[in-house]
Amino acid sequence: MLSYTRFELLRTLRNPRFLVMTLLFPVLINVAFVQLDAARYSAAELQTFATTYMMDMAAFATVSACLSTAGNRLAQERSSGWFSYLTLTPLRPIDIVGGKILAAIGVGVPAVLAVFASGVLINGVRVNALLLLAALGIVILGSVAFAALGTVIGLITTGETAYAASMIGLMFFAIVGGLWMPRESMPDWLGAVTELTPSYQIAHTGSGLVSGTPGHIVEAVLVFCAWAVAFIVPALLAYRRSAVATR
Repeated sequence: MLSYTRFELLRTLRNPRFLVMTLLFPVLINVAFVQLDAARYSAAELQTFATTYMMDMAAFATVSACLSTAGNRLAQERSSGWFSYLTLTPLRPIDIVGGKILAAIGVGVPAVLAVFASGVLINGVRVNALLLLAALGIVILGSVAFAALGTVIGLITTGETAYAASMIGLMFFAIVGGLWMPRESMPDWLGAVTELTPSYQIAHTGSGLVSGTPGHIVEAVLVFCAWAVAFIVPALLAYRRSAVATR
């Protein structure tokens, strides 16, 4: 599995589209929104806002990377015949599905690090390096669910519809997940749903860690595990069905 994961990761990182959409876009949003709103806040308020928004964009970056890498790319591979070739190799279903998930997570890490760098170097976020590393760990744990979802999308959609399905997933976790709309501004019922999404838990828990006031980490991990299982099982089932259909 690890050799296949390394192959997938290197293949994706060489794609110029990755640099633009996955790496640069979240960084530009992070810098633009914080700098444009800087005059509205005091120094202390700006620090809180910049820290919170940095984690929001870190979560957005990993959702975008996972869905585009595992979803769009896998659908294209099925259309081109590459997936059919994979099903004939000695690789087990768990190797291929697991490799796709791990590669998607790995692709998201540089994007998250780029967001962190822009937050610290440009937006002036003050943070302990160890706490930032802990926040990165939270992002990686939470991204398993998104990578598994991307794999499901890639296995049940075509090349034409995979992009649309990935965008719907991205918009759902960005909006309902509280990355583009503060939890405090939502109705109570929607806020309750938001707190159960992995994107919210990444941003909320990561922001607490970076600020030195960690919240309910156990709750976040439970949410991550629930969503990961909910998507990994369908991914394995979808792989088996798709593998049979290509033979």
